[in-house]
Amino acid sequence: MITTSYFAREKNIANPVCIAQVKPSWSNSREYKKLAPPWDLVDRYKKGLVTQQKYIEEYTFLVLSRLNPVEVLKEIKSLFGEDATLLCYEKAGDFCHRRIVAAWIEKGTGVVVPELKF
Repeated sequence: MITTSYFAREKNIANPVCIAQVKPSWSNSREYKKLAPPWDLVDRYKKGLVTQQKYIEEYTFLVLSRLNPVEVLKEIKSLFGEDATLLCYEKAGDFCHRRIVAAWIEKGTGVVVPELKF
C-alpha cells in the first residue's frame, strides 16, 4: 500500500520516497521529482503570500494537471514498490503537498493513500 509521511519519521519507514524539491542531507529516501512543488510556490506560501487554497490551486495547475494519476501510481509502484511512502517536510496534520497528492491519487484511481500511523 502506498502511504504518506514526513522526513522526521524516515528512520521508521521501510521504503521512503522524497516528493519534495530537496531532501534532507541525512535522508536515504529515493527521489520522485515529478510531484515536487515549484520553489516559487513554496517560497510564496511560507512568506504568507499564498493561502492554502491558492497553493492547492497553483500546485494542481502547475504539477498535477500535467500528470495522470493512474500512470503516476503505476510508476511509483514500479520504481519504488507497492509499499512506498511518499515524504515531504511537514509533520502529520500540517498543511502539505503530500496530502494533496494523496487526495489526487485517490480521486483519480480509487486507491486510498493514507498517512502512515506510528
